[in-house]
Amino acid sequence: MARRIGFFFICLSIGVLCSRCVDSPAPVGQDAEYDRAMTILMHEPTEELFPGVIHPDAALFSDYFSIDKAAEEHANYRRELKRFGANVLTVREILLQGTLDKDGNPMEGRALDSLRRFAAEFLTYNTDSIPGETEAQARYKRMIISRANPKDLVRIIMLQPEIVLSRTDTNTGFTATYIEHPIMNIFFMRDQMISTAAGIVIGKMNSPQRETECRIAEFCLEKIGLTPIHKISGENAFLEGGDFLPFGNVAFIGRGLRTTQEAIDQLMDNDLLGCDTLVVVKDRWLSQEQMHLDTYFNIIDRDLVTLSENRYLAPTDSLQYLSVDVYARDDNTYRKVAESEDFVQYLEEGLRVKIIPISRQDELTYANNFLTVAPRHIMAVAGQSQALQDTLMANGVRVTWIPLTNLIKGYGAAHCMTQVLGRDELF
Repeated sequence: MARRIGFFFICLSIGVLCSRCVDSPAPVGQDAEYDRAMTILMHEPTEELFPGVIHPDAALFSDYFSIDKAAEEHANYRRELKRFGANVLTVREILLQGTLDKDGNPMEGRALDSLRRFAAEFLTYNTDSIPGETEAQARYKRMIISRANPKDLVRIIMLQPEIVLSRTDTNTGFTATYIEHPIMNIFFMRDQMISTAAGIVIGKMNSPQRETECRIAEFCLEKIGLTPIHKISGENAFLEGGDFLPFGNVAFIGRGLRTTQEAIDQLMDNDLLGCDTLVVVKDRWLSQEQMHLDTYFNIIDRDLVTLSENRYLAPTDSLQYLSVDVYARDDNTYRKVAESEDFVQYLEEGLRVKIIPISRQDELTYANNFLTVAPRHIMAVAGQSQALQDTLMANGVRVTWIPLTNLIKGYGAAHCMTQVLGRDELF
């Protein structure tokens, strides 16, 4: 079972209270993807996206999209989640918590001191061309950080500015080239960690464009009192949250483009999963369009899942064919009990779940990348085929359709944008 923490504490820590805070404890971690989503961490995208949309490939995006429209879509998605009853926290809210008074002025104290120290790690004064100024510029940086408004400290974290300094004989004596290293993909809050039945594990990103995001996620979690139980480390050990889906006493984890066996072994060796069976889904295709497990497979209920049609129908000799290794836990130790079993057969015969195949047409608009907020209730990308809508309805699935026309061009959708910090089982 997931560890539990007072929901009141989480809400109070960011200055948000709701009608169920006082009496209802909420879990930390997830036993199952189909349990009721209680606490969700997200990041509202803003100016840090701009360099990425003007060169999407380098930013790990699929195409150009409007930042303003993306922000509107994200705000609407957060509203729908809140309307459902989830407590939605944002990275920006957490970073700013306790640093501003009611008039928006800096409020001295431990929270602001901590934010200053953290932001200072993301601001670089480059003095390579004027090495004699290094010490003086370090003092100057400390002075600027101490005076910066907390909202500007958050901008520093998100933009990672580098000020490349050189000397000039006129005016203030310095000139500079300004470089930014923006955190462009952090609005996909799924990937920096996994939320298991045992607690929260900080991952390790496989893409250099995203390696800083885990530090920000960890800082935020620590600030609201949700200390991670582990942090993935070591050579060739990579773990991204889109590859992990809990399923009661079973958990699925994808091994492929972004997550490695070394990280999976680390999860098992340290008993971090909180379940008795781990199913490693082995992807040989290694395609960016299906980079994570949650882009081609997802869970609606304990007896209902989805799977991309290209995977569902793939013959054994195809790179798109999926097989699984199965590990069982005994006395807190996992051992492999099955190797390279057919994934579809394992689902249908081993777990006795029904599979809804997702057509290529619907997959291209991220039909698989929905967020299950309760049994047979999902938040999914609007614009899917009538055939899929009819199939979901026939299987008793309630769908809240979310317009995400711009945001999906970042190579992700409703599931990718959310990190469920806690779920609660419905009886």
